[in-house]
Amino acid sequence: MGTFAQNPYAIPVMEAGVDERVAFLRKVGLWTFAGLLVAGVTSVLSAGAVIVVPALQNQWVSIAIMLGSIFAARFVGNSLVSRPDASSQTLGFFAGTALQGVAMGYLILTATILSIEVYANPIMFIAQALGLVGLTVLGMVAYLMTGPRQLNWIGAGLATLGIPMLILMVASFVFPIGGTIGLLISVAFVVLSAGGLLYNLNLVIHQMSTSMVIPAAYHIALGILTLFWNVLVLLMRLQDRR
Repeated sequence: MGTFAQNPYAIPVMEAGVDERVAFLRKVGLWTFAGLLVAGVTSVLSAGAVIVVPALQNQWVSIAIMLGSIFAARFVGNSLVSRPDASSQTLGFFAGTALQGVAMGYLILTATILSIEVYANPIMFIAQALGLVGLTVLGMVAYLMTGPRQLNWIGAGLATLGIPMLILMVASFVFPIGGTIGLLISVAFVVLSAGGLLYNLNLVIHQMSTSMVIPAAYHIALGILTLFWNVLVLLMRLQDRR
């Protein structure tokens, strides 16, 4: 995600006036919420499709759909939201977040089934994950509002580990590794995805151009969804160890 928009004369957030900065962050927040809502709807529809279509329950089919949707979300979304015209950015935003939701359908279905077995409540695990992710995001925003942070080392690490992490994230869900090793892997995924989200939030709050509302919201939404995925998997793994 570039620091500035294609317009070289755009104003970075850190140099904008207070009113302009607040308006930018408010718009990013609203777009981010819209992206999370789209992903939530498509994840529920995807989970329902898995129940209705038995062929989708095959392990190899599931891993192909999840990886395909995740990489399609990033390829289509990133290529479109980086364009200068608003129509392409909007299309990329909703296509990318919807595809990310499709990838999460299997996870949502598994969490729902396990939640019924453990708590007799289908949304308990999901609610716990939402609560933890929400508090994490609020904490990150509060931390970053005190001033810009030098997080380039996180960006460099994510550039190297991003794609392998996504592949391992899906593979470890479909073919879980049990015991302490599996738990440590899940913890590592949570830490890495939290680091990626913190890095993107730092860019948005302090460095990006005020004209990059949709690209900023897109990357934050994907970061939140990735963190939610890993937190939810970790919660289910912890339950298995009880």
